[in-house]
Amino acid sequence: MRGNIEKFTPEIETKFQKEEGENEKDSQFKEFLAQQISLPRNEWSEKFRDYVEEKYKKEKEEISEYSPKEQQELIFKRYLKGLGLSEEDLKNKRILDLGCGEQGDFIKECLDKHITQEAYGLDAKIVPELFEGKYKDHFFEGNFESKFPIENFDYIISMGAVEAPSNEIDSRDPEKTLHEALKVLKEQGEIRIYPIRKAPPENKLKGVEFMRKKWMEILKELSVKEKVEWELNPIDIKVAGKNKDVWLEEVLIIKKKT
Repeated sequence: MRGNIEKFTPEIETKFQKEEGENEKDSQFKEFLAQQISLPRNEWSEKFRDYVEEKYKKEKEEISEYSPKEQQELIFKRYLKGLGLSEEDLKNKRILDLGCGEQGDFIKECLDKHITQEAYGLDAKIVPELFEGKYKDHFFEGNFESKFPIENFDYIISMGAVEAPSNEIDSRDPEKTLHEALKVLKEQGEIRIYPIRKAPPENKLKGVEFMRKKWMEILKELSVKEKVEWELNPIDIKVAGKNKDVWLEEVLIIKKKT
């Protein structure tokens, strides 16, 4: 599970984004990212290479000290971007955050901003007794590969907590989580999981490739066993390491077939 601010970086507007004008939110820009990541590095366009450089610089930016409230707001924005959702999408919806973190910042922000009063968090590291007042009944400690303590959700979401195994000895089992999540999802509800990663061809990111392959196997089997439909929507790229490794990060959206 993840529950600390180091996993989340402030939204630093890049030069490229300024020129394009909020292009990360634009579907054509996201499609552009998906097209480029499907090409070998030597075939990337100059535009994409510039964006990779800007993202790399952003990843190296030092994070200033933030107050708890500022951290909560940063995490909330990170959730919305990664999950491809808006505040309006969540308005008065019943939401469950799998792997909400020890502080439960996203759920707290949903409650504080009066987006919905039906927002809940589930995490193995949660200590429910530490949440008081209006947060008291909104957080649960537990393993989300087993039966969930609450049900009937419009959105079941996860940011970096539901992952496929990255190698043969990795014991993570997202199929169990999805199976349990579908049991408590409304008929018209959605499961949204971020990030699902995709590496470019001819890369050295074996862990990313292994995870991608496992996700495809799981989703293919899930489509048959659980009668669901799913899609992957590009959100942004990630650039990391001394070799400037690049991969695409997508949000997985799962719905029950109607």
